[in-house]
Amino acid sequence: MESRILSLVNAERRERGLRPLVWNDRLDQAAKLHARNMATYRKMSHVIPEAKLSTLSARAQHVQYPYAMIAENIALGYTDAESVVRGWMGSPGHRRNILSPEAAEIGTGVVSSRTGGLYFCQVFGRRLTSI
Repeated sequence: MESRILSLVNAERRERGLRPLVWNDRLDQAAKLHARNMATYRKMSHVIPEAKLSTLSARAQHVQYPYAMIAENIALGYTDAESVVRGWMGSPGHRRNILSPEAAEIGTGVVSSRTGGLYFCQVFGRRLTSI
């Protein structure tokens, strides 16, 4: 499902003349970590104070992703890649992240809770490069 989400996101970007996002293992780790946290704590939130790595910046640092730009989309209650991407595209903030010309890389996590609900997390980034 995660690779399908990437394909759908890149199709949305391509339709608007934006370059495709490249899968990044470190961003993928950060996204999966947060999706697991949301499922564990049964919270859909960008910040989960009870979690060891409660913020996006803490997760990026943990996976050693030095960023010039970073953003995150989360979701709950969708059953497949198509519906979650449609949901994100229908939300101004999530849509802005998906279509950001600043983003170059992406990672996606989908985790099922004990009750079977799917928690989704996407992390978008652009690496910090030295001059």
